[in-house]
Formats: sequence, C-alpha cells, structure tokens
Amino acid sequence: MDSRLPLPSSKYWYLGSPNPAMDELFRRLCVLTWPYALYCATRYLHDIHAAYDLMDAAVSNTERYYERFQGERTTTQLFYRIVSVLKRLSKQRVRNNREIYCGSIFDLEILAAAFSSQSESEQTAYIEQMLGRMSERARKITYWRLAGHSWRQIADALESSHATVRRAYHKELRGLLVPSSDRSSSEEREDSDQEKIEL
Repeated sequence: MDSRLPLPSSKYWYLGSPNPAMDELFRRLCVLTWPYALYCATRYLHDIHAAYDLMDAAVSNTERYYERFQGERTTTQLFYRIVSVLKRLSKQRVRNNREIYCGSIFDLEILAAAFSSQSESEQTAYIEQMLGRMSERARKITYWRLAGHSWRQIADALESSHATVRRAYHKELRGLLVPSSDRSSSEEREDSDQEKIEL
C-alpha cells in the first residue's frame, strides 16, 4: 500500500481572460497540465502546495507567449509550453533553495506535539501575537492567503510584482520567527548602523 499522502483532487482555477476563446483554451490547458504541476511540486520541491505557484507562473508565461504570436499557436504547442515552464521552474527553485536544514524529524515531532497539546486559547493567543507584530501590509497578505488568494492576485491588489510581494512577506515572517539572539552578527551590525543613522 502506498504510504504517501493523496494528491489534492481540486483542480487549478484559471483566473480567466476577457477574450472568450482564449479563456476557454486556457481553462482546458489548465485541466490537462494540472496533474503535471502536482507531479513537479512533489517530485522536485517536495511540497504539493507549491503546484499552485508553479501553475500561476507557467500559465502567465504561456499567456505572454500566446499573445506574442498573436494567437497563432496550437493547443499542443501551448500544452508543451506550460509543461516545459513547470519543469524549468521546479528545477530552478530547487537550485535556488537556500534553506539550511537543522535538527531532526524527532525534534520536529516534539515541537508539533507541544504545539498541538496547547489549548485552543493558547494557540489563538500565539497567532494574535504574531499578527500583532506584523506590519499592516504583511497582516493584509496573511488574511488574503488564508482566504485562498494567489500571490499574483495579492500583488495586483498591492500594485506590485508577485515575486517582490512574496519575498518581502517571507523575509518579514522569518524576522518574526527567528529570536533576536539567533540573528547573525552582521544583522546586528546593520541594526546598530541604522540606529546611528536615526540618531
């Protein structure tokens, strides 16, 4: 019996196009390529939920490709374009992954057990504390993500690039999660330099 988690059965939702023919074409393409996005997310990134971000990027890239050729591309060409971009982005993100793994699975299980054994009120207090320490922009992004909005939709609402919004959000989140004693000395020097500038 396969012990892996089942893949999400939901399909990727194409945001749509004002052109009805293009809208129908891309909706069909999304249905056809969604299983491959799930495959890339699990095979290369080991995170099934990354499939949504991969599809956002691949569909956006393919839309620009389609428009660049004034719609003179076949369904097959567009299908292979999405598949190609999905695979390329997956491999690119693996190469650019700068996560440093520390601790063991056992440590993670201890933390998970400690957190899950807390009462709901304690968990709510912890979440409220984190939200209270976030900037107004990061708080809005958090609520949007919880509501199911994609990074592109959030970036459009903030009139910015989705990559910039995502990067800034994760940077702020890491800053909140890492205690100040764990920060590197270079970051502390930057903070002290900033304080000198403000004085």
